[in-house]
Amino acid sequence: MARAATTHIDRIERRYLGSLIRSLPPSTPVVLVGSWARGTVVPDLSDIDVLVVGDQPTPRPPAEIQVISLPEERFRERLREGDDFPQWALRFGLPLSGRRRWRELGQSLLRDAPWPSVERKVRQAERKLSAVGSLLEMGDVPAAEEELRFALSHLARALLLSRRVFPLSRPELAEQLAQAGLPAFARYLRRLNTRKPLSRPEVVLLAGAAARWSRRLSQTGPLDAG
Repeated sequence: MARAATTHIDRIERRYLGSLIRSLPPSTPVVLVGSWARGTVVPDLSDIDVLVVGDQPTPRPPAEIQVISLPEERFRERLREGDDFPQWALRFGLPLSGRRRWRELGQSLLRDAPWPSVERKVRQAERKLSAVGSLLEMGDVPAAEEELRFALSHLARALLLSRRVFPLSRPELAEQLAQAGLPAFARYLRRLNTRKPLSRPEVVLLAGAAARWSRRLSQTGPLDAG
C-alpha cells in the first residue's frame, strides 16, 4: 500500500482497503485517486476515492470510501470518449496494488489519449445544477450544497480544460483558476471548500453564478477546440 498517501487513513478505512486488495487478483489495479492521491485532503469534505480496474465484485465499503469499479475495456472507452477521469487517474493516481498492470496501462494509453471533453464537463455540471434546484424546492439545503459543490467542480474543470490546463484535485482547482485569470470563480470554490455550511441565499446565489458560467461556456462555439 502507498504508505505516504495512506498515513492519515484511520484503522477502519485501512482495514477495508486491505480486505479490498486481498479480495481481488494480485494483477488487478487498485488505485487511490482524488485529493488523497494528491495529498490535498480537506478535513470533513474529502472522501477516499478508490478506482478498481476490473470486473470482479468488491466488498461493500464504509461511508467514507467510494469505490469506482470499471472493467478495463470500459476504462479504455471512457478515455477515448474524452472523459477526464480515466486520464486523471493515469496521470496522478497512486496504485495500491496491481502496479505492473497499472504502469502498462499508463504507458499504452496516455500517449494517444485525446484532450478531455469540455462539453462533457458542462453537461455534468448542468445535471448537478438541475438537482440543486430540485433539492432547494424540497427545502434540503445541505443536499443542495453538496450537489452545488459537484456542479462548480465540473464547471471549474471545464474552464481549465478550455484553456488547455489539466485540472488537478478538487481542493487545488481554486488556485488553478486564479492562475488562469478566473479569480471570481476561484472565490466560489474556496467558499465551498470551507467547513462552514452555506445558507439558502448563498446556495441560490452560487447556483445562479454557476448557471451563467455554464451558459457562457456553451455559447463559446465548439467547446472542445481548446
